[in-house]
Amino acid sequence: MTVADGVVVSDEDVESVRRWVRLSCTEPGTHLPALATIAQQVQLPAAAVRSALERLATEGVVTLHDGYRLYSVGTMTPTERAYRLIRTAIHRSFLPGERFMNRDEVARTFQIGTKEAAAAVRRLVAEGLLTGPRGQYVNEYGPEQQRRRIRQLRERASDLRREALDLMKTAREIEQQMEETGDDPAL
Repeated sequence: MTVADGVVVSDEDVESVRRWVRLSCTEPGTHLPALATIAQQVQLPAAAVRSALERLATEGVVTLHDGYRLYSVGTMTPTERAYRLIRTAIHRSFLPGERFMNRDEVARTFQIGTKEAAAAVRRLVAEGLLTGPRGQYVNEYGPEQQRRRIRQLRERASDLRREALDLMKTAREIEQQMEETGDDPAL
């Protein structure tokens, strides 16, 4: 048994989620769908799935991404992690032609080593997302980068919609329980 976020999850539940991850997502770095989707497919509560994924993250089966409750398959190298953090920041916060951070600013902002930051920036320059002698400017988005950005934004919007629907469902269930017990659900 494992306890995470105050939720007790059995070893059987963890194995169920582990099996689902292995069967559904084979390529390392692949992002897992929303917790509610996984919970529905493995027929467990979302809180139990979250606890199981946290345990799998400590084992290196999945990776929890900073700032989100998003998981991906397998572990990443520090350079791969830096690359993904920087690429996400560029797509969310920078416009084409805008000045990007230098290597030291990247290292401080994302709390990564300067070698990893430099390697990630070199990769982004090679892909054409950054330009300049040391990748200090965001390049105009090419068609492939635009398609990737559109796909990422749509996936994120879909995840947020699912999460919102789950929250609304939970709120309705709580309201119904309160009405059954005679409590006033109005806030």
